[in-house]
Amino acid sequence: MSRLRVVCTIALPSLALPGLLALLAGFVAAQQPSGASGRGGHPVIPPIDPAIGERGQTVYAANCASCHGPDARGTVSGVDLVRASSVRLDPVGAQLGPFLARGHKNNSVPPIRLTDAQVSEVAMYFRVRIDFATAGRGNVAPNIVVGNTKDGETYFNGDGKCGTCHSVTGDLKGVGSKYSATMLQNRIVLPRGRGPAGRGDPPEPARTVTITLADGSVLSGTLVNISDFLVTYRDGSGVPHTVTRNGDSPRVTVHDTLEAHIDNMRRMTTKQMQDLTAYLVTK
Repeated sequence: MSRLRVVCTIALPSLALPGLLALLAGFVAAQQPSGASGRGGHPVIPPIDPAIGERGQTVYAANCASCHGPDARGTVSGVDLVRASSVRLDPVGAQLGPFLARGHKNNSVPPIRLTDAQVSEVAMYFRVRIDFATAGRGNVAPNIVVGNTKDGETYFNGDGKCGTCHSVTGDLKGVGSKYSATMLQNRIVLPRGRGPAGRGDPPEPARTVTITLADGSVLSGTLVNISDFLVTYRDGSGVPHTVTRNGDSPRVTVHDTLEAHIDNMRRMTTKQMQDLTAYLVTK
């Protein structure tokens, strides 16, 4: 202890108080993760700002729209980013920037290098689009029940294969009075991450994940988040774990009880969606 006191006594007088405070502030800042400003080092999520979203739309249009569509709802070449969980779970673009700079898998798209400001603007644009799709503000017609009820019944029992898991006299009995037409249609086109729940709505089924490591050992649990770089899950005790990904290593398999709904949604035409809505509101 005496040696420590001697060192401090020699060092401190040579450093003026303002310089000492600046040194300490720099040391504390160095301990913070880049971009972190919230509790626990997590970035603060700003409120949705349409003006920033408009700037992000310009950046998106120049770099992403050719594959993912002018409104980020997807094309035959690119996935629907509004419904993508990787986008919904990255509200400030913390993973978006590195992903774009790295380039898409199999070099299908070369690296896209954006400034930090541009990445934040694109992330805000995605939030605007997600809010528009899930909250129903300004994008729902006064009467969305415009489909054909009979065609909706045919689709339910035929091409849609809805009747293989559901029954309008069983689990879906009274669904037309339980949910509004808007909510029913939202459930059809957004089976997961669909926004506000209806009255008495059960919890959304969780996704589970199986991770097979290089040595053959297997990890599994409830999926929390997944990206091209990381997969986070909770084990049976609720403890979170994160595993680093490098391409297809380790092998990750996601199990989703709503997968049939999601696959069906991707194939469904606008008419089929309208017809199915018109059928279900009568039940």
